[in-house]
Amino acid sequence: MRQLLLWVQQVGLAGSASEQQRLAAMGLDVLAERMVPTADETDVALTAQWSAFICLIDDYFDRDSRGTSASRAESVLQRLLSVLAGEEPQPDSTGPEVALADLWRRTAPRMSPRWRDRFIADYTDFSRATCEEAVHRERCHQLPLDSYVALRRRTITLLPMTDIVECTAAAPSPELPEQCVEGARLRALRCAGADVVGWTNDLASAEADRRRGQNNLLTVLERERGCSFAESRNAVVSMRDARLQDFRSLALKLSDGRGVPSPARASVAAYTAAICDVVNASLYWLDRTGRFDAQWLPPHAVSSQPGAEEGRRTSHETS
Repeated sequence: MRQLLLWVQQVGLAGSASEQQRLAAMGLDVLAERMVPTADETDVALTAQWSAFICLIDDYFDRDSRGTSASRAESVLQRLLSVLAGEEPQPDSTGPEVALADLWRRTAPRMSPRWRDRFIADYTDFSRATCEEAVHRERCHQLPLDSYVALRRRTITLLPMTDIVECTAAAPSPELPEQCVEGARLRALRCAGADVVGWTNDLASAEADRRRGQNNLLTVLERERGCSFAESRNAVVSMRDARLQDFRSLALKLSDGRGVPSPARASVAAYTAAICDVVNASLYWLDRTGRFDAQWLPPHAVSSQPGAEEGRRTSHETS
C-alpha cells in the first residue's frame, strides 16, 4: 500500500491527507493481489495503480457535487480520452490526466494494436455512459429498468479493468474466428461479470444513492414495481445471484475447451480464468472492505472449472 500511496502523490491523483487516508482504507493492494494472483510484484503494483485511477475517477463523478454537471463530466473525460489518443498532458494538467498518461506509457507498449484499440473503445464507452448518467442525474430522469441495467453495465468500469488484467496477468484475449461461438461466449462472460459486480455495488450503495436521489437498481425496481425498499433489495439479490450463475456457467463451458479451435484452447482457458479472477477479487474486496454485507454473497465461489485454480489463490473466502 505504501508504494501505491507514493505513486498517487507523485502523479497528483490524491493530494490531500483525507484523500490519501480514504485511498489507504480501500485496500486496493488486496484487490490487485487477487486480480492477478500469479503476477510478479511489478504487475501487481501496476494493477493496483490502474485500480486506484479507475476507482478515484468513478468516485469523483459519484461523490463530488461538481460531478453532477454533465458539461463538467464531458470536459474531464474528454481530456482523459485525449491522453489515450497520444496527447501529452499540458503543464497545468490535473492529476487524473497525469496519472493516466503515466499508466498508459507503462501498459500500452506491452500490448498489441488490437488490444489498445479495444481498451480505448471500452474506456470511451465508459466515458459516454458516465456523461449520459450525469445528464440523467442533472435532469432528475427516472430510468426504466432495462435502460438502467444497460447503462450500469457500461458505468461500472469492470470492462476496462479486464482489459488491464489481460496485460498484468499475461492473459491476452484470444484470437478467434469471427463466427466462433466461443468468441460470443467470451463477450457474454465479460458482460455477465460487469452485471454481477455492478449490481453488487448497487446493493452496497443503495442507502446513500437513495438519500442523494440517484438512480440505483434497488430504487429503480422499487419505483417500477411499486414495492417496498426491502422487497426491492431481495429482488436485486435474486437477480444478482442468477446472473452470477450465468457467469459461472459460461466460464465452465469456455474452460472445458469443447468447440474451441485447438491452437486457441490454452489462451481461451487463461483468459477465462483471468476474468474469473477479476470478478472474484472484486467480490472478495467489496466484502472485506465493508462495501457490502457478506450475507448478500451466495455461498459458492466463482470458478472457471474444477481444478482450474490449482496453484492459484482461492476465489472467495468467507472467514
